[in-house]
Amino acid sequence: MAGECVVAVDIGTQSTRAALVDSDGTIIDVASAPVDLFTPRPGWAEQDPEQWWQTTVANIAAVRARHPGLPVAAVGVGAQMHSLVPVDPDGIPLAPRSALWSDKRCLDQVNTFLGQPGAADLSRLAGNLPLPAWAGFKMAWLRSAMPAVYADAACLLVAKDFLNMRLCGTAATDPAEASGSFLCDAATGEWSADLLAALQLDRSKLPDIADSAAVIGTLRRDVAERTGLATGTPVVAGSGDMMCQLLGSGITRPGRVALVAGTASIVAASASQPSPDIRVMNLRSASGSWIHFGIGDAAGKSFRWFADELWPAAAGADFDTIVAAAAGVEAGCGGLLFFPYLLGERTLGHAQSRASFVGATPAHDRAHFARAVIEGITLEDRRALACVCPGGPRGPVRCIAGGAGSAVWNQIRADVFGCPVQTLACAEGGIIGAAILAGVGAGWYPDAAAGAEKVIRLADSWQPDPDSVRCYEEAFRVFCAVHDALDGTWPQWSSQGAL
Repeated sequence: MAGECVVAVDIGTQSTRAALVDSDGTIIDVASAPVDLFTPRPGWAEQDPEQWWQTTVANIAAVRARHPGLPVAAVGVGAQMHSLVPVDPDGIPLAPRSALWSDKRCLDQVNTFLGQPGAADLSRLAGNLPLPAWAGFKMAWLRSAMPAVYADAACLLVAKDFLNMRLCGTAATDPAEASGSFLCDAATGEWSADLLAALQLDRSKLPDIADSAAVIGTLRRDVAERTGLATGTPVVAGSGDMMCQLLGSGITRPGRVALVAGTASIVAASASQPSPDIRVMNLRSASGSWIHFGIGDAAGKSFRWFADELWPAAAGADFDTIVAAAAGVEAGCGGLLFFPYLLGERTLGHAQSRASFVGATPAHDRAHFARAVIEGITLEDRRALACVCPGGPRGPVRCIAGGAGSAVWNQIRADVFGCPVQTLACAEGGIIGAAILAGVGAGWYPDAAAGAEKVIRLADSWQPDPDSVRCYEEAFRVFCAVHDALDGTWPQWSSQGAL
């Protein structure tokens, strides 16, 4: 183990990355590349899986070229969850783009399922409400909308499993992604014949399920030649990016809570079994427990949209400049609210809901609107927190991912949540989580939870301010009331945005 490293791959919505990581969790080097996001229709979100693959190969080759003599013990992939890729026997995509986790095109398939007798019992079997996010409904849409592609597909994979098949030639998935398909029995962890029948899908097109840290194959010769890694390097099953982020943040024990502040904003808690609250989503974790979570599909996306479209470039439309302007505005924004539903909602509102500002007056300037976006994202996080942890978190909420680096925003989070917020010494939870899984496959750690406890180190914390807490209590009450008043109206809106 001494002197060894692993390759950790991270496939996000905005970029792909590959890193070299040692057994202490130190990131030795990292390379990244941007990826394109396509939204051809309202509610649709797509990416090109070949771009994931080509940029991943280039990223691995880049870090390997800079450290040619460093032994690589294993490869672990973490990738955006639920993104469907139909492939031929060689792992080549049969469709030019993949429908992403935030894509809502299969809402008709969800509604059809809900109309079936026994839909409630089948949902309990799956451990989740039927949602457009789940990969199984995307498969049902593919069978209906692109029947030739469905028929020709040797396997229906998600992003991480597609990458693994190209790396080592094995089609496999892990318990986390299986539990996020709506095709897996939550009690047994196996594919469910009843759920497959309900969605009219073929078991033969699904990969086998392997533990997230299990070695599923070894690096193919042609991939080794392109990346500079050794042929035969072990490849582990890996997990979804959210599960890797939570593992890399130590969310492995019941009661620990994390806020994953990325393109989506995810509030997640570790637990021993699925939540009985139908609004809460449940996934198997990368360490073998369960994760209860709520999600805002367009949190970081909403901030980026505001910066690109509504903040004047002459004023400096970068993250730090906008947050600094927002810091000068009083808590509560003078009654201005922002609802961050650019991509609709999953379980806490309607899938067709839209983003909006409510409560503007002539007294509000662009700094107020900037703070309203930050507060609106955080108030939505609080809605999720109230469902995931009805009695409140047992300790600090661990804030991770790219949006965890702002002290201003972390203080707003502490004030809105009414509890401490904690960050980690290493903000790269997704990379660290993928590296931990690869490290288990390499024999570094006995299991994923033990690996997390070894490498994770806590950093700064923010305590709630009593005056701001009181202000946000009222803001949260109004936020929820306005949300509920608007929620029933969204189905009336046409795709052109007119009533």
